[in-house]
Amino acid sequence: MQSVRRREFVLALVLASVAGSLDAIGFLHLGGYFVSFMSGNTTRMSAEAVHLNWSDAGRAVGLIGLFFVGAVVGALLSRIRDGRVTVLAASSALVGLSAALGLLPSSPVPPILGVAMAMGVMNATFVRDGEVSIGLTYMTGTLVKAGQRLGMAMMGGPRWLWVRYLGMWAALAAGSLLGAGAYLLWEQGALWPVFAVMAAATLVTSRVRADRASQ
Repeated sequence: MQSVRRREFVLALVLASVAGSLDAIGFLHLGGYFVSFMSGNTTRMSAEAVHLNWSDAGRAVGLIGLFFVGAVVGALLSRIRDGRVTVLAASSALVGLSAALGLLPSSPVPPILGVAMAMGVMNATFVRDGEVSIGLTYMTGTLVKAGQRLGMAMMGGPRWLWVRYLGMWAALAAGSLLGAGAYLLWEQGALWPVFAVMAAATLVTSRVRADRASQ
């Protein structure tokens, strides 16, 4: 993250907060399952399986599968045109579609399941040399890096690099609080303001990268 440009870091903060909001909304709506935190779903799957709660374990498996499919789709989309913009547009569209389906009086499956796929796609926003350079929906590794960089700073290394990593976690935490609060007010309708933020981030990113390419 040391080599990440300031504009990229700002976009990463915005998207981390989006991920936090969506995960909180999904967690509340699905009754304790996550749309972006697959480690949590894996633990939930195992806990339900040992108690022979196969339907609940199956829900966790389904969310993991949707996220995985989204990650595959994101990897493919990152190679189309301006990959970053393509990935952002696709993940925004999936969240918008989920929000729109939530307006229907009935649906055979919860529309918010589409958000799990969107989160898998969104993780391909920052790809460098075929690898994800900035994780957006999982923060355990980011917190570890924050601690490591703080330890290095105490030994004379870069003084403030740890703040960037901790800032990513703080952005996700803040987004989670906002998402949970919005869900208490609007339930699935809370997806709409998050979609608006994602759409705005996509448009701004597209404009910035187009201007840079024309210079």
